This record gives sequence, C-alpha cells and structure tokens, in this order.
Amino acid sequence: MKWRLFFSALGMVFLSEMGDKTQITTMLLAGTKPLYVLYVALGSAMALVTTSFIEVMIGSHILAKYVKPTVIKVISGVAFSLMGILLITGIIGSDF
Repeated sequence: MKWRLFFSALGMVFLSEMGDKTQITTMLLAGTKPLYVLYVALGSAMALVTTSFIEVMIGSHILAKYVKPTVIKVISGVAFSLMGILLITGIIGSDF
C-alpha cells in the first residue's frame, strides 16, 4: 500500500473540510438532535465517503485518460494557492 499517498490524501481532505459548510451543517444538525448524534455522525461520514468515492472514480477513469498528471498537479497547486491567498487577504470567507 502506498502509505505516503494515503496520508497525503487524508491530510489534505481533513484540512480542506475543517470549518466548511458541511461541517457547520453537521454541527447544527447534531445540536438540534442531541439524542441522535450517532445517526448524524454516521450520515455525515457516509456522505463524505460516497462523494469521495465518486470523485476518485471520475478522476481515475475519466480525467486521467484525457489530462496528463503534471497538468493536474499544476492546476491543483494554482487553485489551492489562489484559494489560500483569497482567504488570507479576506477577499473570500469573510463574514463582514
């Protein structure tokens, strides 16, 4: 097993998911139904696993056939850098 790839994907998804609208929605659902937090947690986890599986299938079976890996790396790097700059400068993600 490619442990480096596994932990890289785990870390990137974990960091990118923290504090997004999905996490806030999950928190609000758990807060409104405190007796059913296990169901909220399982539903949220299953949704993330399902969407991730779909993304992996699309990436590996469709995208990989038409786009070179180096192009994907460059586009990903530019997108993450741009999002980081926009978040740091407050252009996006600001509540005010």
